[in-house]
Amino acid sequence: MMKMRLLKTARIKELLNQVPENLDLYRNGDFDFLKIDRSYFIETSHEIDENKLSMMTSGKKDHKEVENCSMIYEALGALTHYLARDERLWIYLVHTDLLNYSRQRWPIPDDDEKAAKHIREHFFVIGARGFERNNAAARLWWMASLCSRVNGLALEVALTCLLHQYDVRANIIERPTTSQSANVFSAILKKLRESYKGDKSLFERDKFRWVMRELNLRGGVKLLGALSEEDVQEILDECVLTSAS
Repeated sequence: MMKMRLLKTARIKELLNQVPENLDLYRNGDFDFLKIDRSYFIETSHEIDENKLSMMTSGKKDHKEVENCSMIYEALGALTHYLARDERLWIYLVHTDLLNYSRQRWPIPDDDEKAAKHIREHFFVIGARGFERNNAAARLWWMASLCSRVNGLALEVALTCLLHQYDVRANIIERPTTSQSANVFSAILKKLRESYKGDKSLFERDKFRWVMRELNLRGGVKLLGALSEEDVQEILDECVLTSAS
């Protein structure tokens, strides 16, 4: 176990500005100086499992998303959402303990201009969706955190359903009305689980988008977030049945 570290904001700005000149380090080198020189980081009292982080890998065909989501969630322990929204944590990890994983999962383009843009997107935290969607490490933790709230489904099962189809995942995570309410999110994941065990028809792009639109339309009237999971499930069942007619 080791103490969690946060990369200092001034150092983040330096790294961000130096991306073009550090392309060789991103492609083949390392940023070990960030771990050695204490002027680069702030050490917290929160402990993380560095060994688990070192075990994370990604291949060209198998990104091991479910496994890596579970592993980073376990490795970071009881991380608060406040700390999980701190870019200093993720940028430090991606440049140190998770550097090899990050460039395996998000291979850096050969073209230097494209490479610089790619690195800023996946090795830093840029924009409103930088945490949940783009940062190589943060996105994994946030997906695991969401799935950990689903009552009655093991974390790996919930993650398998969420990650089975990209468009489905994007539609859920990028809609605050579905991702921020535990009851709504749980109802959707359980319905996806039913479909995953059956014909997987709910994972079809057009069908799922239609169901989500219907759910949001009804939510505008009944305020889904205020309903119990059972009530949301009943409305969701109606939406799915209507989509089949």
